Amino acid sequence: MGITVEEGEAFGAKFLEAFKSGFPENNHEEKMKGLFAEKTSWDWSDGFKGEGSADAIFEQFKKTWGAMVSCMCFQPDVLVDTTNSKVVMFDKLVINIDGGFPEANLVHNKLCFVLTLNEDKKVTNWTGIWDNEYAPMLEALGKVSAKMAAAKAM
Repeated sequence: MGITVEEGEAFGAKFLEAFKSGFPENNHEEKMKGLFAEKTSWDWSDGFKGEGSADAIFEQFKKTWGAMVSCMCFQPDVLVDTTNSKVVMFDKLVINIDGGFPEANLVHNKLCFVLTLNEDKKVTNWTGIWDNEYAPMLEALGKVSAKMAAAKAM
């Protein structure tokens, strides 16, 4: 098993474009359709871990990051492990954690995604690594969570 550098880079670009395009309307499931194997696993820095259908990822995302982030600017370097069919994307990103409210909370943080692909070039593992205790991110998440909770209570 293995992939070429070109295949890995192409997949990484496709994955990233689909991922970023899901933020404005919180519709990652629709935008990322077809990128995941029937069974996959995930392990993210925010403690979200599991395995099964990618539907579980999208359900969680719809309630958390997808609901709180309106846009993402991320143009990472891509490293392809050709032997183990891994696509690694790493760089600093900027996300707007606003929960759909007019106040912007721009957060600049490092992010690394490691995607493992099967022979059909579908994701079988998605590891997401970032500083989950980064103070500006926690502050923005706290403000937006409070606003979202208050809006729900109305």
